Amino acid sequence: MHLVAPEIGILGTVPIVAATVPLAVGAALASKIRRDGSVSVAFFGDGTLEEGHVQESMNLAALYALPVVFVCENNLYASHLHLSQRRVSDRLSQAGEFQGVRGRSTDGNDVDAVYRAAVDAVEAARNGEGPSFLEFRTFRWRGHVGASSDMDVGVKRKDELKDWLPRDPIALARQALQKLGSSDQDLRSLEAEISEEIESAIRFAKSSPLPLAEDVMMHVFSKS
Repeated sequence: MHLVAPEIGILGTVPIVAATVPLAVGAALASKIRRDGSVSVAFFGDGTLEEGHVQESMNLAALYALPVVFVCENNLYASHLHLSQRRVSDRLSQAGEFQGVRGRSTDGNDVDAVYRAAVDAVEAARNGEGPSFLEFRTFRWRGHVGASSDMDVGVKRKDELKDWLPRDPIALARQALQKLGSSDQDLRSLEAEISEEIESAIRFAKSSPLPLAEDVMMHVFSKS
């Protein structure tokens, strides 16, 4: 969860619900002041919209026309509660409408549709048109935490998975690539390359030394 890689634009991931949304808006404000052409993107789930500072963040972003894209991965469940148990309206793409943030809802399992929606939002931000709110509708195959199902914590979700399995975005993307002329060998080679990259990252993590005990307070307190 706690990932930071500023050299590739990842300013930080936080397990606290919605905590990265105001951070993304702050990064967008810094970008606008510097005029460096950067666009900030905040990724979050549908449950995030029930946090007050998300609305405050969108309002500030719209007020100053900041280059930020709010991306909501709507998988219909916040922890163990279905969307219908938390909201009367299922129109999350309109979440920023009151603040003046344009919204768009897209099939989150369609790689091409997601790409095109993202490109449009980023271009609008770079052109000074302010923030966008993208809702990508999808489904959570596994449980709220890790690879387990929700059954292990005594919660039985609705029987929707059987309807979502045929909409596997990877399988659909594979079919689309085959229609465009990619061969089975091309796709197998790509899968092997990706698998090796993942395995290499796992080997690196497992072989890396544990942090030193004396470093536990590093970056926690200022020495000035």
